[in-house]
Amino acid sequence: MEPALIELFIQLIATQTGLSIRVQDYAGLAQKIKARVKALKLPNPQAYFNLLSADTVTSQQEWKQLIPLITTIESYFFRDQGQINLLRGVILPDLIASRQKTKTLTFWSAGCSTGEEPYTLSILLQQLLPDWTNWTINILGTDVNEEALQKARQGLYTSWSFRMVDPEIRNQYFSRQGQDWKINSKTQCSVQFFKLNLVKDLYCYPNYTAIQDVDLIVCRNVFVYFEKNYINQVVSKFHHVLKPGGYLITGHAELNHQDCIELFQSKIYPESMVYQKMIGLIEESVLSQKTGLTHHNQGEHLLSSSVQHQDSHLKIQQARSLGHLSETVKLPKRTLEEAKQYFQNKQYKTAIQKAEQFLQSSNPYLKSWELGNKNPEGGIKGQEDRIGSRNLKPETQFEAYYLLAQASANLGQYEQAIFYCKKALEIDSLSIFPYYLLLRIAQEQEDLAGAKLLSKRIIYLLPSSVPAYLELASIYEQEADYTRAVKMYSTALALLKSLPPSMGIEHLEGVTAQDLIAFLEKKRLVVDC
Repeated sequence: MEPALIELFIQLIATQTGLSIRVQDYAGLAQKIKARVKALKLPNPQAYFNLLSADTVTSQQEWKQLIPLITTIESYFFRDQGQINLLRGVILPDLIASRQKTKTLTFWSAGCSTGEEPYTLSILLQQLLPDWTNWTINILGTDVNEEALQKARQGLYTSWSFRMVDPEIRNQYFSRQGQDWKINSKTQCSVQFFKLNLVKDLYCYPNYTAIQDVDLIVCRNVFVYFEKNYINQVVSKFHHVLKPGGYLITGHAELNHQDCIELFQSKIYPESMVYQKMIGLIEESVLSQKTGLTHHNQGEHLLSSSVQHQDSHLKIQQARSLGHLSETVKLPKRTLEEAKQYFQNKQYKTAIQKAEQFLQSSNPYLKSWELGNKNPEGGIKGQEDRIGSRNLKPETQFEAYYLLAQASANLGQYEQAIFYCKKALEIDSLSIFPYYLLLRIAQEQEDLAGAKLLSKRIIYLLPSSVPAYLELASIYEQEADYTRAVKMYSTALALLKSLPPSMGIEHLEGVTAQDLIAFLEKKRLVVDC
């Protein structure tokens, strides 16, 4: 296909959807266009371009066919543990407290794909609201991809959608239906799904009532595919429909250097930056005091309530440096067993404290991660030589550092988790476990390059690693490298078929071999087509 015509398609797609097609995806786009030309029995790609450009019913119907081919529908429940913790511990409690009089909450998952995100919001609210039935809860899930929305309305998911979910949560809110999991009716009925183009459409419900007075908009990993001018346009619309004091949450760094963030009060937490629609000065002062004091006492570290033009990564790192510094304390070695117990009970902050105390007890010069991070001269790097426990066996040190890494990751403190993973790998560079955790963090941070490198490293160390092959396949699929994607899926499928059907897959909680076999046999056929 002529480069000039490809450019015209790219411009048309951007105008219609806001999507930005990356240079590396041009070849994949050309293949998809040719497939549609063939399916419609058109003479050439130019005729297809003319069809898409026309303002006709036929054109609108064809856009419904094309959009699923050019959008990513990969999602899963409780995605990004850091932001989930922030929602559960800070944002949702704040909104619940401020709406106690009206007992009404409206949430909007914009770009909801197959529905995992809005259903996650519903589950979080049910966990936080004992009197859920006494509230008016409106949760909207919108997407430009009607095919994805149909799956969302069905509420039927494979085990792969729960790869980051505690099995207890899955078992409480879902029930088995064959090889899949069906969401319970209470949660399913709490979410309304409908098609909406964030760039072109008016922000209305299907009955044309305007979407307004929204308390929370979650639009994650959507703007990464948008052109800059459309990002500003959409965020301005979000600001308009948000209620004063309402929040906008996006993917990490998606709004960096965007003019539109000046409309909001930017708030930096260790887990993420969020954006709040400004309210009256008096209310704003009261709210800032309330959230700053109350949530700080709960262990949340709010660095700043108004940041507009400064680099978010630097501020997040500074935010993480706040808090109490661990002191060197002589403690018996049973402290590590206590740390393990706290970790098992999901008391991650206490587990971190106990594990750090355990390491410090055998080395009076040991500095905690926070102290190393706060030191303006040495920083973490300046403390690395000191962080080693002279009187401990290497395997015991490894165990402590890996526990610290896991607990930090579960709190969404990814920089700290990466640091501890590296310390563990300094002790045992061939251990597979820190690499799996680093891979999970790369997935959460949408770091495709890092995830690809880590997956290959895991496969080198453990050629039978099903999760690593699945991650590589997913990355190749996103890159439109379907040949490699099918190869990775096929390898994973072959490995799974060699296992007992009911055997659990390590690093994929609650997922069995037969669950993944059913998922992959469908997936491989779809990708291969």
